[in-house]
Amino acid sequence: MKIMKPNISTEPDILEDLLPLIRSKAEENDISGKHIKGVSLSDTDLSRVCFKEVVFENCKFYDCLFSKSDFVDVIFKSCDISNSKFSDGYFNRCQYVSCKAVGVNWLNSKLQHISIFNSNFGYANFDTSILSNVSILESEMGNGNFSECKLTNLELADVSFINTSFFRTPLKGIDFTRSHIDGMVVSGGELKGAIVSAYQASELAKLLGLIVK
Repeated sequence: MKIMKPNISTEPDILEDLLPLIRSKAEENDISGKHIKGVSLSDTDLSRVCFKEVVFENCKFYDCLFSKSDFVDVIFKSCDISNSKFSDGYFNRCQYVSCKAVGVNWLNSKLQHISIFNSNFGYANFDTSILSNVSILESEMGNGNFSECKLTNLELADVSFINTSFFRTPLKGIDFTRSHIDGMVVSGGELKGAIVSAYQASELAKLLGLIVK
């Protein structure tokens, strides 16, 4: 599976204060070609903004609102976006590297060509989202929600999905053998065609009420 990488300008403009730019673009709501460094915001409305060819580095967006925003060719490096809301968003060719995204809400979003590496997405909510061509490596996804999602072409390695819900999300073709899925929440039918190890199959059988001897 080939994940398309963000297409970033070789020398994007460095920006250390985001709000003045947001206010100045109240009509366009487009931010492109920027390297946003060290910005810290909390409880701030940044909804309906289109970010293109943007690098966020060492930024903190705590409990911020990014609903109905677009992120195209965007990199998040060593950022904390915990408890922020990205619901109804569009994400294409985005990377999250060494980020903290605990409790983030991606409800009803579309994500394609996404790479997540060495990041903590615990308790994140992806319910009713569409995810395609997504790579998640060495990351925490435990206690999250992927209910009623459409998942296509997921690459997983050393990912924790402990106590994560995949209720009513078909898992056919997804390889969980290199991930941790203890306590996965499913009704049963979601697992048809999923790829698991013998040990994982035994544990999942117990979840479904089967007695394995």
